[in-house]
Amino acid sequence: MDVSHIGVVPGTRSETGWGSRLVIVMAALLAVAFFAAFALPYLTLRPEALARYLSRREWLLVHVASGAIALLVGPVQLWLGVSRRAMHVHRWLGLTYVTGVGIGSVAAFYLATHTDLGWGFGTGISGLGLAWIITTGLAVAAIRRGLIEQHREWMIRSYVVTFAFVTFRALWAALQAAGIGTLQEQLAASSWFCWALPLLITEAMVQGRRIFGAR
Repeated sequence: MDVSHIGVVPGTRSETGWGSRLVIVMAALLAVAFFAAFALPYLTLRPEALARYLSRREWLLVHVASGAIALLVGPVQLWLGVSRRAMHVHRWLGLTYVTGVGIGSVAAFYLATHTDLGWGFGTGISGLGLAWIITTGLAVAAIRRGLIEQHREWMIRSYVVTFAFVTFRALWAALQAAGIGTLQEQLAASSWFCWALPLLITEAMVQGRRIFGAR
């Protein structure tokens, strides 16, 4: 994927300043912390982590491993795109990211249709998987057609959906701490809001910049 001009619209000044880079660094730190605290116990096959998923263990491990790859690669990919450095590495990481999303989405659909945590949770995870495929697929389609700005925006949307791994845990913990709803209600609400709300906020920011930045 040729992304040698990512972050710069032809004929305009680059709009990727330190604010964007700070957000990427914060996302990277949170991604690493999430991986160590929540993903690693599954990948190291700890019995207490896999107890609920014994009949679906292989699919869970595929989902967690591929999702973790996308989660950890994403900030590096975005940083290289913003800084326009090491673009050959950027291209290879892009392929790695897209592969992780593709495999993780398939596993997510399987887990969603074989969950024992309620239909609300299952539909939320299915929606997340669908959003994951659409946002990443459109990012790939844009760069293959040389649409640099659209590629950048869809990659941002894609990583917002990828970051739902982290957002889900934060929302679920908040609902548990507040004592709101049953376990199934908490999981259902978290599975929808972890990606839908951040994606809505991201879209409002992307389009708002165009609306209020236009002359």
